[in-house]
Amino acid sequence: MTSIIRLGKDGLSTGDLEPCAVVPAEAVLSGEARETGAVHYEVADGRFMIGTWECTPYAEHLSYPETSEFCLVLSGRVALTDGSGRTEEFGPGDSYILPRGFEGRFEVLETLRKVYVLFND
Repeated sequence: MTSIIRLGKDGLSTGDLEPCAVVPAEAVLSGEARETGAVHYEVADGRFMIGTWECTPYAEHLSYPETSEFCLVLSGRVALTDGSGRTEEFGPGDSYILPRGFEGRFEVLETLRKVYVLFND
C-alpha cells in the first residue's frame, strides 16, 4: 500500500538524522564535512531520491554529470559558485536547482540542513 510521507519543518519523516558520508574525500577543498542524513523516499533503481542532509562548514568541488538536484534550505547557509565564477548564497527558506552538468564550488558557510530531491539520468 502506498501512503503519504510527511516531512516536518525540520526535514524529518521518522526518527533522527543518522551519520552518513556522501561527500567524497577527494572533492573536499577546505574544512571537514561532518554529515548526517535521512532518505525519505527512493525509487528502487536509485534514479529518484528525496532526503534530508545536514553538514558542518566545509567546501568541495561539486560535479553533477548525470544528476539534477532540487534543494530547500531549512537552516544554515550555503554558497554555490558555478563554472563561470558566479556565486549565489542561500539561507533558510531559499531553494535552488543544480541542473545536470553543473560543476563548481559548494561551500557550507554555516551548518546546513536541507531537503533535497535527486534525479539521476
